[in-house]
Amino acid sequence: MTSDWIYYFGYGSLVNRDTRPAGEFAQSAHLTGWHRVWEHRTADKERQQQCTSLSIEPIKLPEGGGIDGVIARIPASMLDELDLRESGYERLSLPIGDFELTTDIDSDTIFVYRSLPQNRFLADVKQPILQSYIDCVLAGYQNRFGDVGMRTMIESTRGWDRPILNDRQAPHYPRWVTIDPGLQAQIDQHMDALPNTQI
Repeated sequence: MTSDWIYYFGYGSLVNRDTRPAGEFAQSAHLTGWHRVWEHRTADKERQQQCTSLSIEPIKLPEGGGIDGVIARIPASMLDELDLRESGYERLSLPIGDFELTTDIDSDTIFVYRSLPQNRFLADVKQPILQSYIDCVLAGYQNRFGDVGMRTMIESTRGWDRPILNDRQAPHYPRWVTIDPGLQAQIDQHMDALPNTQI
């Protein structure tokens, strides 16, 4: 890794271009050996509605699996700012060989954020998964990876069977995005097929 730049892997809302700084470089990538899970929970006194966010966990099976996402590049001087955004997560440094890249990068390792052990709880009624968060994530995947990528994101994520709060009319997710009616209908079709509890 050079002293001027750092690279990190986004596997949730960071895939959505609208949640990252304008002009930030990012490329599509695939991380092997891990999958997503809705199990990151921390208390934020500034939020009216507490929620459960995405994290990752190692795949227990020795074969297959992995998750699509983006590798973004930022100046090394912005690492503290990135750590602050990922509050409650631990910053892992994974070897470049764990990733399938679309172009080469000048680094031997890539940062990935995983929920700290004390923050790993599946969603419940008090801290549900927010629909506005889901919309942001799936809109990002649809835009970058297409319809197949959006479905694959859902299939490679654990925890969909937990409570989901439909907050579209008054979004609680701080990085919520506006999505068009057609995409919203697609997302709703996927949500209707999942064994979750709408609250």
